[in-house]
Amino acid sequence: MPHNIKEGWTTSEMAVELGIEPNAVRQRLYVAKIKPITAEAIYDKSALEAIRNVPGKGRPPKPKE
Repeated sequence: MPHNIKEGWTTSEMAVELGIEPNAVRQRLYVAKIKPITAEAIYDKSALEAIRNVPGKGRPPKPKE
């Protein structure tokens, strides 16, 4: 009897929730060293909050004077 593993987030769902591109979500997950919980790339529910404020690549913008 198969069971439903839908207890987490896909990268596409996280992208919609965060308002960013799926590739940016994958990059943030990689930087945060968060691994998927299934082979289908389902991530634990805590992963969304863990990457919510991860900075993007590159230097931060200079402060406006």
